[in-house]
Amino acid sequence: MHHAPTPRRRKRRAGALAAGVAALALVATACGGGGSSKNSGSPAGAEAAATAAAKPGGSLEIIAVTDMAKIDPFGAISNYYVDSSRLNAIYDSLFYSEPKTGKAIPQTGESLTADPTGTVWTLKIKPNIKFTDGTPYDAAAVKWTWDEHKNPERRSLVAGAAAPIASTEVVDPLTLKVTLKAPNANFDRVVASSLAFIPSPTALQKDPQGFAAHPVGAGPFTISEWVRDSHMTLAKNPTYWQGPSKPLLDKVTFRVLSDSEQALNGIAAGRGDLKVTVSSTDAAKAKDRGLGITQVPVIVGEAIVFNASRPPFDDPRARKAVALALDPNDINKIAFTNQGVPGTSIFPSDSPLVAPGTPGMPAANRAEAQRLLDELAAEGKPLSFTYLLPQNNQAGKTGEYILTQLNTLKNISVKTETQAIVTYTNTVRVQRNFQAAMHNWTVSDVEPTVYSYLYSTSPSNFLSYKNPQADAALDQGRKTSDPAQRQAAYTELAKQLAQDVPLWPYQEGRITAYFGKNTAGLLLSNDGVLIMDRLGRRG
Repeated sequence: MHHAPTPRRRKRRAGALAAGVAALALVATACGGGGSSKNSGSPAGAEAAATAAAKPGGSLEIIAVTDMAKIDPFGAISNYYVDSSRLNAIYDSLFYSEPKTGKAIPQTGESLTADPTGTVWTLKIKPNIKFTDGTPYDAAAVKWTWDEHKNPERRSLVAGAAAPIASTEVVDPLTLKVTLKAPNANFDRVVASSLAFIPSPTALQKDPQGFAAHPVGAGPFTISEWVRDSHMTLAKNPTYWQGPSKPLLDKVTFRVLSDSEQALNGIAAGRGDLKVTVSSTDAAKAKDRGLGITQVPVIVGEAIVFNASRPPFDDPRARKAVALALDPNDINKIAFTNQGVPGTSIFPSDSPLVAPGTPGMPAANRAEAQRLLDELAAEGKPLSFTYLLPQNNQAGKTGEYILTQLNTLKNISVKTETQAIVTYTNTVRVQRNFQAAMHNWTVSDVEPTVYSYLYSTSPSNFLSYKNPQADAALDQGRKTSDPAQRQAAYTELAKQLAQDVPLWPYQEGRITAYFGKNTAGLLLSNDGVLIMDRLGRRG
């Protein structure tokens, strides 16, 4: 929520902007406020476990809130903490977002540089990398993957990130020339966030159906067992490009456990080692249990998203009425037991991406909400809709409160529907068969995810939001890496969102990794990706 900034906040914002690239650190952390990875006061012994040197060998168990719908980079959500760590384990990353600076850090990529216009980029790939089927991990493989993200038949969940690519050209086996449709000074961040995972084109084209169960990548691990909705066990890749010293672990198991309380209790009792979560209550409870926690703030956080392509939310008055009927502070108090951070903007309250004092979206004016509802009813459009929720404890609590608050007003009728997370993701992001839904955005920058979700013609714009002024602001922010110019662009974007309310954020986002005493070598990137080659057990 954007309150009038205090002198201290102004000073902090000014310092962030003066720091140049450092000001963009917020991007790294999902473009969250301040932009750096935070060790949030967890007990010294447990916290030291994350940064201590990890010893070779052994295994860790990571708790995952849901199974993956698909294991390929097209059907998985590559810029979301739920899927990204498993993708990183199997495919490795061309680049990843460094949590302290927001920079795109090379992994399998060697470099990614732009011409003076920001339109033509040159990707260099590290030599001597092979997929586990023995085929080369090269410029041709990257070209094929990025072309497939653009292919409408693939229905890639990150198609919006690849859509601005006009063409790709293999210059030599390790060099790819990328020409964009328009300048983007932040294309390296796009790659790190959404285009980093490269599968073996040979394996995927040879056996498209079998690839879903037996993916072929160049990552530090390979799948040894996958029991749907139970667990995925990964074994050390003996041909990993970094040599026999990497990864550190011999085995990693991702165990599916949707109940957050059971996951927390299990790790506290030593039945599991690590979980990545977006729940603010999880973070506080883990800290109380003596577990280590590492956090990065993110853009947006938890929000109600509206489908502007169908009634009733094709009418902006309906969206505003819902927002005005609710109070983020009450949601935080009742649903999050005051352990979260209320907000009414996609940008955290101290974000240098927007100017101090930039207004948030409307909230907490029930009289005005009732006026809008009465106005709609007088036109024969009383507000009636289904609020779609992902299946987890926190979503249930928040959804129940929102349902109660809305249904106490006149001329409005709301019901909730809960779906398993995999089904929910398909319903909202792919089929777009919803009216309003709870959605947790955890992204490292406006580029590319917020851009692709909100730009009018983007194939990833599942909100069907269309606003020429918002498009212009997004385009302007894309053209520059200058902090002041980016701030001007995204301040205008925030103003347009406050006017249109295509979504209504009510809880600032944080990605948290909490872990037991055995975990070491933990690096949580700004998109919530665990960098799997260096994760290990404490020595």
